[in-house]
Amino acid sequence: MSLLQFPSRHQRTDAPMLILLDLQKEYVSNGRAFSIDQVDGCIGNCQRLLEGGRANGLPIAHFRQLMSGPYFNPSTSFSEWIEEFRPRPSEMVYERRMPSCYDNEIFAAFMESMGNPVLFLAGLTAERACLSTIVDAAHRQHSITFIEDASASLEIGGRSSSESHGFVSDLIREYCDVISTDEALNRLTDADPRRWRAMGG
Repeated sequence: MSLLQFPSRHQRTDAPMLILLDLQKEYVSNGRAFSIDQVDGCIGNCQRLLEGGRANGLPIAHFRQLMSGPYFNPSTSFSEWIEEFRPRPSEMVYERRMPSCYDNEIFAAFMESMGNPVLFLAGLTAERACLSTIVDAAHRQHSITFIEDASASLEIGGRSSSESHGFVSDLIREYCDVISTDEALNRLTDADPRRWRAMGG
């Protein structure tokens, strides 16, 4: 007895996608509750990643969190992009209420349709949005890599921001690879953008 092999509904690709998470003014505005100390290094590395991704023609997804309370409220300027990270018209933009990127149903469906997405994650904050997205990706068996020095954390349990970030990064290592910006740029530069364009991206 022979079996007929029907095409899968999933598109298979190992083309990487760069996700820049919540690079919003709320995190860099002095005096705000979510302002992060010593965030300049993280922001600088995110800029390097964005420039590298654009130069290599890779898909880039920008996420931001919008809420109805006093923080991340779309009626205030604090919810807006940090100017250097304003998306281009050709780049993807997703908005959500909950921490994980998968809270956006369109993004979640897109990842499911890809079947084998390869995600590189950077942005804010590691202890909340990055960690929850990474756990959701692991549950879906999606390949995701966390770029440690292109992210930052708020204070947790009396720890400083840098101490909290180290603690959270160690926790994230239980779910995915954790690499530096330099290593991420090497991997993204080696990627072949034709794989993405071939699937209609």
